[in-house]
Amino acid sequence: MEINEFCSMLKESKQFDDLEVRILRAMLILTNRDVIKAEASRIAKEAGISVTNAYKYLYSLQRKGLIESGQEKSKVFWLARSTNPFQRILSYVSKDYIRLKELFGKLEKTYDEFLKIRGKTVWLGEKAYEQYEGDFANKAALLFDIAEDEILVTTDKFYDDIVLLEAIKRAVERGIKIRIVAAELHPETLKKLKSINIDMRLGRALPYLVMIDGKHGMTVDESEKGIWFLNCKTDYKDKFEEFWNKAHAI
Repeated sequence: MEINEFCSMLKESKQFDDLEVRILRAMLILTNRDVIKAEASRIAKEAGISVTNAYKYLYSLQRKGLIESGQEKSKVFWLARSTNPFQRILSYVSKDYIRLKELFGKLEKTYDEFLKIRGKTVWLGEKAYEQYEGDFANKAALLFDIAEDEILVTTDKFYDDIVLLEAIKRAVERGIKIRIVAAELHPETLKKLKSINIDMRLGRALPYLVMIDGKHGMTVDESEKGIWFLNCKTDYKDKFEEFWNKAHAI
């Protein structure tokens, strides 16, 4: 087992405190030295933390199923071998996701009431124009959510980011017309998109762009840089139509 890679994945999961990761790393190192059981003081020394913190986070890891311990007065700890705990930990994450989904459903409903009272207006009708770098998915998802009539997209390949896919799904559910020109399309992706009435054509079109209702949109290059705008008159819709007419129907 590559210990550093394993610990990086633990951090990436966002389910473990930094000190928990340090303790697990220390215990993996000790186990590799054939020190199967260890007292908290030895684990703390290997992890570079206090004994008090070692006890606190060892018990936390035991509740999560990664650590087991003896019942002796001089307590020792070891890495769990009774079962693999990660499917169980994932179920806790799923449970929290269900709770959050219900909560956000209530928040969405409440904010809809606010919009009905105050009125829904894109950027209060004011123009917005900015150069950006990075964060393409969030900016594009906002544009997809703004759409009231049509979404036009040119891209090298269809998106795989869940934030974008969910935003496109919401647009489809609202009955928004969507046309996409892509340089490459996987047959399975094409089949799924056609099944939800998204029009696709095959072609290379630069700059890559997202155009919404003829007045909102963004461009993006291969470095994820471009311009993002709202309530602006541009020629990007005309450019898209040129790309669309030259692209191959599929």
